Amino acid sequence: MFTMHGPSEKARRPLFRRRKILIRLAFIPCLVALAAGISPPARSQTVPTTLYDAASGLTNISVISAMQLPTGHIVAATQHGFFFFDGRQFVPFGPAQGLPAGGVGVGAALTGHGDLILAYADMVYVAYDGATATTPGQLRFRPIEGGRPLGHDSHRKIMPWHDGLVLTDSDRLLFIHKDATGEHIGLLAATLGMQGDPLTDVSALHADGDTLWIGTNDGRLCAVSGAALRCPTLPPLAEPRRMEAIVQDRDGTVLARTLHELVTVPRDPAAAQVEAIPHAGHQYENYQHLLTLSWSPQGALVTQADDDELAIRAHGTWKTMALDGERSNAPLTALLFDQQGALWIGRMGYGLARADGFGILETFGRRDGLPSDVIWQMARQPDGPLWIDTDTGLSALDTATNRVVRTIDQPGFFIAADRHGGIWQAGPEGVTLHDAQTDWRHDYPVKRVNQVLVGTGDDIWLLSDHGAWLADAARRDRDPVAVPGLSGSYVAGRIDSGGTLWLLERRRLVARHPDGTTTVVLPEWPLATFAPYVIAIENDHRLWIGGQGGLYRVTHDGDRIANVTFHDPATIGNDILYSLMIDRLGRVWAGSDRGLNVFDGRRWVTITEADGLASNDLDQQSLLEDTDGSIWIGTSRGVSHLLQPEALLAGISPQPVITTMELGHRPYHGERIAFTRAPLRVTFGTLDYRDAPRIRFRYRLEGVDEGWNETADGSVRYPSVPPGTHHFMLMAFDPDRHQQSAIVTASITMAYPWWDSWAVRCLIALCLLLAGYGAWRIRVGLLLKQRRKLQAIVDRQTREIRAAHQALMEQSRLDSLTGLLNRGAIQSCLQSCLAELPATTPLMVGLIDVDHFKQINDGWGHLTGDDVLTEIGRRLRQGMTANDEAGRYGGEEFLVVLTGEGATADRMQALCRSLGGTRTPAGMPELVVTVSAGIATAGENDTWQSLIARADRALYRAKAEGRDRVILAA
Repeated sequence: MFTMHGPSEKARRPLFRRRKILIRLAFIPCLVALAAGISPPARSQTVPTTLYDAASGLTNISVISAMQLPTGHIVAATQHGFFFFDGRQFVPFGPAQGLPAGGVGVGAALTGHGDLILAYADMVYVAYDGATATTPGQLRFRPIEGGRPLGHDSHRKIMPWHDGLVLTDSDRLLFIHKDATGEHIGLLAATLGMQGDPLTDVSALHADGDTLWIGTNDGRLCAVSGAALRCPTLPPLAEPRRMEAIVQDRDGTVLARTLHELVTVPRDPAAAQVEAIPHAGHQYENYQHLLTLSWSPQGALVTQADDDELAIRAHGTWKTMALDGERSNAPLTALLFDQQGALWIGRMGYGLARADGFGILETFGRRDGLPSDVIWQMARQPDGPLWIDTDTGLSALDTATNRVVRTIDQPGFFIAADRHGGIWQAGPEGVTLHDAQTDWRHDYPVKRVNQVLVGTGDDIWLLSDHGAWLADAARRDRDPVAVPGLSGSYVAGRIDSGGTLWLLERRRLVARHPDGTTTVVLPEWPLATFAPYVIAIENDHRLWIGGQGGLYRVTHDGDRIANVTFHDPATIGNDILYSLMIDRLGRVWAGSDRGLNVFDGRRWVTITEADGLASNDLDQQSLLEDTDGSIWIGTSRGVSHLLQPEALLAGISPQPVITTMELGHRPYHGERIAFTRAPLRVTFGTLDYRDAPRIRFRYRLEGVDEGWNETADGSVRYPSVPPGTHHFMLMAFDPDRHQQSAIVTASITMAYPWWDSWAVRCLIALCLLLAGYGAWRIRVGLLLKQRRKLQAIVDRQTREIRAAHQALMEQSRLDSLTGLLNRGAIQSCLQSCLAELPATTPLMVGLIDVDHFKQINDGWGHLTGDDVLTEIGRRLRQGMTANDEAGRYGGEEFLVVLTGEGATADRMQALCRSLGGTRTPAGMPELVVTVSAGIATAGENDTWQSLIARADRALYRAKAEGRDRVILAA
């Protein structure tokens, strides 16, 4: 909220001057405001929201209901069909998914089999395995019961139950169940074996295991269990008595909603109770079917109230909260808490809104009874309300009821509460002491005060541009006195537990000890451009000082500085700090005009409007930790109350998703395609809805991009893609929370053009040879010399072709990774030895396996595993003689064939020892590779299969006996 002019001596004065100008301008209307002690009528708190409407792809903004798939994607039902939110935008369902292009959508649900069912006003569709869908293209719906329409019911309710789906159809209750022939629809009463059909006139549904709770239009609440129907006795209900929503709490208590009331039916025999829902008037009389109940992650019950408000019931107490923006009479529809705990709210005619920080942050402003949205500072009165100083008045907020209980018509900058019920307020005209209980006040002639501090006992310190003043809270009739030795200009100060007053005087750090002595602890800052504005105390030996240019952590031992650590603006996330506070857990809170930065000792996290903060523009000294550990934050658009700091500071790893890929104008799903020069377009988003506004992406297409590219958009376009297989890699990162996601990939496989195939290349080469040969024949009689040259060329090319052919032959027999024979070649070699060698010639085979190779791949990566196999291949080649052969038999298995005099168990033992017990590869001393081997000597009747089978059994024994050994087969 402040304009800074640089690090000079005068840099601080505009910081306060602007405040005083604003206050003086605002002072004129204050003269005609309410009298002191009279507060304006309080209204419900405000919920900041992010709206998804037509600009987000939601072409129909009358949302009826919403649900979230296990993948994190959201399906919304509207008055013109269903939409799929892919993390970036809403995509309509339609004929491409087997659905109509429109129709009134009522609701979506997942069955116990993972099938996604969409209910329209007159039709029901199902998509198998819908729970795993990540794009609309993966869903294919078909109508249930062959497309036979239901009765038109735009008020239809649906509920998954018993691996099927219960749905209302006018005055009938139907059940969709699945068998070997598909889905079928029938009366629920008939399915349960009930006599007749007692399940009529149903208006609300809730499933509780094997029990189905139903609410009716005439105000009955019944439990269906098998063929039994039990309806507990309810107290008299106000008209209209129609039940519209049913939920259960963790204790099994059933709660049901009518238009005006909440019915509570305990699980035990206790009598049912009815209570009025606050601000639930007549707005929903025509939209009663839209009413719903939803549990927040914190265990609060949330439902709709009139005038864009939510009624919230927690611990038996109701409160209301209003959506931000202009008030509207449009009803609220869907209430969905997503997997991250964020609340999604359907707003008829507006779209789908996501409440930022719901249940974690609450905001108070003029709509809640404060005299102004511009908040300067807060102070907690001991055992009393929270006092909030604004640019047009001072208010007391009862935080138990969230109501403003008193407003004093006097603007100010800084406030403090003493232990005698006094509220000290520093304003443009001086310092005023207000009595918290009465209208008594007293003015003191101390001008240009920059901070009011509560000291030890009854000491009240006033830090000003012309010195420090000390007042006595117990002697209200005595004026503050100037403190000897403290005549400088003090921006801010703090008092530690030992009573030492730490002061920021221009560019110096000064300590005033309890005995009255003063010491300049730090005459200047290491960074010449740093200008200090705020100070906080972590403990008796550590201070934090923030301002223009960064933040310093100062470790001291009395007057001696032990260490100074600098946190630069790039690390913090802001280059100028107005507020600074250390909470009871030692976390550093720093506020500026770009949000709130929090340091937990390991990393900085930035909290902004995207998290639910009233405004990114914080005021000076506008942070306060309350007695319950919650944090109050003063901004230029109200005061935010952070109820659960841990919940907001908890890191959520970004979840990037590749939503669609298009080549030209055709969708691409990873299949092999013919060569084309059409452009490639990739769209992507994130399922981390809380942090989505600040998420950025890094992407790279292998074979096209030399390095990583960065974008905040959700799409990228490549003019063309070269033939071959390429991997598109995507990573999301949150610069405010210093977190990044794992890499997600998608493959693009494109065939080579016909003119770039090997067949065409060979044909071209053949044509060139024929042309050369024809020219040689024509000129043979005249150019004998050239003939010899051409012959030499032909001979050379022939040799090269033969050499290439020989190389290809060798390549077909060798394993590309280890350089050993591949499986086919080593197997053929073994067969030849058995068939061709005399029976008297010794022959031994060894089947060698790398121990714990999967752990090597899992722990050090597949590239390290490849290095291990390559090294083993090299050592095997070194250990072979002319009569020996070795080959790669499987993934990490090798087959060694020894013949002649070297075909001995000792030789095989030595060979295996050369492979194991070594540290490999270089740079990983902790990786020790061992091998196990089974060896077998060929008998008279052995075939290659029986010989390998015996070696394999011996290998199995070697593994069973602890690995890293060689076992000779019997």
